Amino acid sequence: MVLVVVMAMSLTLGYRIYSLEEVFRALLAFDGTETSVIIVNLRLPRAVVAPMVGAALGIAGVLVQTLARNRIASPDTLGLNAGASLFVVMASSVLGVSSLMGLSFAAALGALGAALLVFGIAATAGGLSPLRIVLIGVTFAGLGHSVVEVVLTTNEAQMQQLLFWLSGAFVDRPLALAANGAPFMVVGGIIALALARALDALQADDSTAASLGVPLFVVRGAAFLSVSLLTGASVAMAGPVGFVGLVVPHAARWLVGLRHSRQIVAAALIGATYATAADVAARFVIYPIEAPVGAVTAVVGGAVLLILLKRRAA
Repeated sequence: MVLVVVMAMSLTLGYRIYSLEEVFRALLAFDGTETSVIIVNLRLPRAVVAPMVGAALGIAGVLVQTLARNRIASPDTLGLNAGASLFVVMASSVLGVSSLMGLSFAAALGALGAALLVFGIAATAGGLSPLRIVLIGVTFAGLGHSVVEVVLTTNEAQMQQLLFWLSGAFVDRPLALAANGAPFMVVGGIIALALARALDALQADDSTAASLGVPLFVVRGAAFLSVSLLTGASVAMAGPVGFVGLVVPHAARWLVGLRHSRQIVAAALIGATYATAADVAARFVIYPIEAPVGAVTAVVGGAVLLILLKRRAA
């Protein structure tokens, strides 16, 4: 119900405020007027893309925190967003890829490569300890963002096109993005739900999970694939929207507990609501100019991260 309300707010609120009657008229009987064009071509894609991205990042956050056994792990802190962004920029600027499907595929490959690299380095550097995984992930994220900045600095035209996207935003996104990103997200979500029972066991140590019959290599591989599809599609659609994957799993666990069958569904709904609400808030933070939604989620996520770190220190 809350998600429906914030989606309605996304359609009605902005630089110009429209009534629900005007929204329904534009959606059901498009007449080519300015109001109809703004609602159908600008507001509607945002109201669709934002919850899709939020849901995907929420599910990805749940899986990443379970895989790392670390409550401050997320697609951001493990460098998955940076890997997806790097591959999108390289595919666009070096290979000339411009299709939405091509960029989505590049983002998924980047996220998968980052996940394999971070966990691979951690495994060969003394074991998959929660702290080591996050430290390696943060290091890789910084390296990836630096390479992206170098590439964009040497290509000014590309920088103008991708700079706002790299800060994370839902503005000016065509509905075609949702159609292209949906298959990646659906497959990633189905894989996550199929792994729910195994992920419950994986919350303990590896020996306990193995004794319960969990095929660790298969489960981790499938989970990496799910996270990569979800994160990659999100980055291709909206850029790296930060900290959604960090905040949402904590809210999901608080509401439904540790069972992943419930936690994944809750994270999808909470993530969709959170991202859409952040998109609405971004329109008014520095009104009449619109702020990138990634800046709004970063402020909230940064505060949550500091609170979590303080609790761990205590």
